[in-house]
Amino acid sequence: MRSIGAAALLVLGCAGSAPAVAPAPARPAGAADVAYHLLEGRFDSSDQARSSPGYAAFQIVACPADVPSLGPRVLYVEQTRVGGDRDEPFRQRVYVVEPGEPLESAAVLRVFELTVPGSSVGACGASVPPRFTRDEVMERLGCAVPLRVDGTVFRGATSGRSCPASQKGATYAMNELVLDSVGFRSWERGFDAAGTKRWGTDTGPYVFVRRTPLPMPMASDSRPVTSGSARADR
Repeated sequence: MRSIGAAALLVLGCAGSAPAVAPAPARPAGAADVAYHLLEGRFDSSDQARSSPGYAAFQIVACPADVPSLGPRVLYVEQTRVGGDRDEPFRQRVYVVEPGEPLESAAVLRVFELTVPGSSVGACGASVPPRFTRDEVMERLGCAVPLRVDGTVFRGATSGRSCPASQKGATYAMNELVLDSVGFRSWERGFDAAGTKRWGTDTGPYVFVRRTPLPMPMASDSRPVTSGSARADR
């Protein structure tokens, strides 16, 4: 859900005969920076669509965006069908990545919708980052994903029934996310008030593979977020 950069690994050392200091856990701001860059780029699920019946081939493009009131880690995101019309994305979002509470999560992914989505189609292909005012984005309250560090990956999920949904008879949605240098895995499902699944796959998440190089702040370092764990199976 590549290797994860030095911003998330703090190593302290002393000269002389003083005892060595073990690597410290990722600091919240550093982990948020890493998660932000891991989400940036172009991804698709074509490999999974070819090998697994029931999964479509989707493409997701995420690029840095400018929303001054939402901080420095903002991404504009478009999702389309592979081979479809890229001028007609069926989903447009703005993601904001923030430091999490140290005892609960390393980072938090907040999700926003655009109030006028059509005006921003194709914005990631422009020469300057897309820019939005605070009035042009609306947060999907209850849909934030707290991300914890697990070896070389980030893992997280929405909380219970907190994320509202309305399509196909669903009243709430759940999303599980695994994020690493190779791409990410996203398992979104919608449920009605009785807890019956109304949309989403039964067998597991969509697997989106990174198709662009790691952003420059990440590409220069190959160390994981924390030591001692292998990358999650894909």
